[in-house]
Amino acid sequence: MTNILLSLALACSKQDSSTATYSNPQRPTAPGEITRLADDEAVVATWSGGSMKYDGFVKENINQLKQLEAEYLTNRYNFERSAIREKIVTQALEDEARKNGHVDSDGKGDIEALVDANVKQPGDEEIKAFFENAAAQDPRLKGADLETFKPQIISYLTEEPRGQYISSVIDKLDIEINLPFPNVPRIDVSEDDDPVLGDKNAPVTIIQFAEYQCPYCGRAGEVVDQILSEYEGKVKMVFRDFPLDFHDRAIPAAVAANCAGEQGKYWEMHKKLMADQTALDEETLKSHATAIELDIASWETCLADPKQAEEVVKDQADGASVGVSGTPAFFVNGIFFSGALPYDQFKDVIDRELNLLQAE
Repeated sequence: MTNILLSLALACSKQDSSTATYSNPQRPTAPGEITRLADDEAVVATWSGGSMKYDGFVKENINQLKQLEAEYLTNRYNFERSAIREKIVTQALEDEARKNGHVDSDGKGDIEALVDANVKQPGDEEIKAFFENAAAQDPRLKGADLETFKPQIISYLTEEPRGQYISSVIDKLDIEINLPFPNVPRIDVSEDDDPVLGDKNAPVTIIQFAEYQCPYCGRAGEVVDQILSEYEGKVKMVFRDFPLDFHDRAIPAAVAANCAGEQGKYWEMHKKLMADQTALDEETLKSHATAIELDIASWETCLADPKQAEEVVKDQADGASVGVSGTPAFFVNGIFFSGALPYDQFKDVIDRELNLLQAE
């Protein structure tokens, strides 16, 4: 029941073995470290004619291990935050229910009864009109009995107001969760000479690997804009290309943006490409170039230069070398995040980074 209520409220993916010592996995003690399951000198594998020490394995796979550890710690952190919030919300709703006389058989506040009491139920005429409209659009409902579907119709018609009521209760709680962000391993990622948004001297650097044919990359742009606005002067964002192999227009679009950058208008082209990732044909790219007043002849000469596509492919290779396999992918001062994540998740780690720098 709690999960259902919360969902209403919150409603494009790489020594000698006999004396070896092992320890239980523990959280990294400092940013940049990873959990080690054995001492570095421990021999963790032997075969006819050879052996392998643990340190040798770690060094060769360090970026992947860091990525795995970062994902685990970040996922755990997000789970704990969500669980804490859910517990607070559930307790608040139960208290509100009990205060208003809605108590279940176990003596707990009856949340369902509380919500029902605060949400206007649809009348018979509204239910009938909804059913008749649905039946007119779906031949399968021809001759169906209204009473059979009545509970489902009521549930559908009250879903939004139920969510609004629960949100109104949550808004009054002024929830502030102070769970510290974990010490997450960092991955060294080159900024290369790629386009930058924000103050180039900002203490927090977000390196984003993305491409123009991925809809999630477009959505992520809104969050990036919010971050740069809220943390003006404190955060910069570096954009690096990571064209996915199954997106045939990702490289041409990236080249179009980079060639616009040769005329000082990279971000103007970038925004147009991200605004509609389904329209990346040659004609549309040229219309974008015209709209942002590029020198079209120079731009087209640039497009034909093979070095431009090579630069895009280099970005892709650099991303793959640090564990990027899908888009968008972010590195916040080297801390890996995958996917189009909400603003709050970036805020937590950015605040932590700024606090660490202030303490130095």
